[in-house]
Amino acid sequence: MTLEKTLSGVPMNKRFPAYLIIIVIAVSAVAIVAAARLRQGVREPNNAAAPSSTNQADAASTNQATAATRDVVGNSIFRDIVRRQNPVVVSITTQSRVRTPQFTQFGEDDFFGRFFGVPMTPREQIQQGLGSGFIISAEGDILTNNHVVAGADRIRVGLFGDERRSYDAKVLGRDPLTDSALIRLEKGPGQLTVASLGDSEALEPGDWVLAIGNPFRLGHTVTAGVVSYTARPFAVTEGRFQDMLQTDASINPGNSGGPLLNMRGEVVGINSAILSGGGAGNIGIGFAVPINAVKALMPELRKGQVRRGRLGVQVQTPPITDDEARELGLPKPEGAIVRTVEPGSPAARAGLQAGDVIVEFNGKTVADGEQLTGMVVTTAVGSRVPVTFYRKGQRQTTNVTIEELVLDEEGRQRQGDTSRPGFGLSLIDLMPEIAQQLRLAPGTGGALVEGVEPFAPAANAASNVTMSLSK
Repeated sequence: MTLEKTLSGVPMNKRFPAYLIIIVIAVSAVAIVAAARLRQGVREPNNAAAPSSTNQADAASTNQATAATRDVVGNSIFRDIVRRQNPVVVSITTQSRVRTPQFTQFGEDDFFGRFFGVPMTPREQIQQGLGSGFIISAEGDILTNNHVVAGADRIRVGLFGDERRSYDAKVLGRDPLTDSALIRLEKGPGQLTVASLGDSEALEPGDWVLAIGNPFRLGHTVTAGVVSYTARPFAVTEGRFQDMLQTDASINPGNSGGPLLNMRGEVVGINSAILSGGGAGNIGIGFAVPINAVKALMPELRKGQVRRGRLGVQVQTPPITDDEARELGLPKPEGAIVRTVEPGSPAARAGLQAGDVIVEFNGKTVADGEQLTGMVVTTAVGSRVPVTFYRKGQRQTTNVTIEELVLDEEGRQRQGDTSRPGFGLSLIDLMPEIAQQLRLAPGTGGALVEGVEPFAPAANAASNVTMSLSK
């Protein structure tokens, strides 16, 4: 039965409510069906996309990591570090009296003055130096480089935000081997902001670092870079090396003594030197003293004297090769080959000879000459320590009493023992013991090339340099 037939006998005014009810029911049914399909459609895409939900999670994680990375290297963290650490950085100016030859109109060599018996009197000049430093105590103790304050007659320190005033400072202690020095303000303002010292051994190549200093009198200049290398051997004095932090953060004259900071704002190094590439200026290779090496010396720096141990030998710096180990009769390529023994030194009194290979010092294995040098200088003066070495393939042990290292005296001895003929070569006498180790004919004499300076003529022809011997 159709709707028309059902309503055919019903008046029009009574049909309208019936139509309205039918329309409402139909619309409701359509709405219910549509809602059910919509709910089903939402569930199905989720189920179908379940395998890709991991990708969505990975993308979200990647976005978070990217945001975190932006925080690490972005402006905000650099700004925060600089705001916090600028007050701990100081500028240092020094004055030193130096004596220079008296020049005349005829030049430095005054022939007429010598002819008439008029002595040349050296002229005294005031030399100014420039550097940086950072405060480590509220009373005004400041760490800087040894080369910034060494030989200074007067030291003046400028503080952040107080450019119109400077303060006198005095040296408490210096250490040439780490190129570090501790100075103290004599009449400082007190309650100074203090730097936080970090852990330089926690650094790895690629870590971000900031340098703050006083290059060219441009106070509190900030530069950024990364750690390029964490233990680069660097010659701080003649024949002595310190493991340095290498960085590409820009370091220039006047930055010396300033802090190298990690991303927590902690001091991890003391900016010390640059490699200029033959006078070309900063080329992105700078060096900083690891702060851990200086922290270990703080008690001695405060007392005013850092005492270093001395054995009295010169050793081969490069590691022993496999071929050398076989020739020397060593069980493995480890140890430090003794090149020369200084007469009257602790090593000489203990019976060590040129050609010996030291494999243990004070009970610890010696990997190479550089490590042995580090062990000796950190050994307490007066200590009696066992030294194990190989001589002609035989393992032997002796005891050595460590003496105090006096760098000025050692420098004079090195100048007397080596010659530098102008080609960038360091030469030493070919001792009979070394000749025997090198399997040279008995009675062979001559000079042994001990080292070649970088960028020197000999370095350019290193592949063609041979040892010349005379009989």
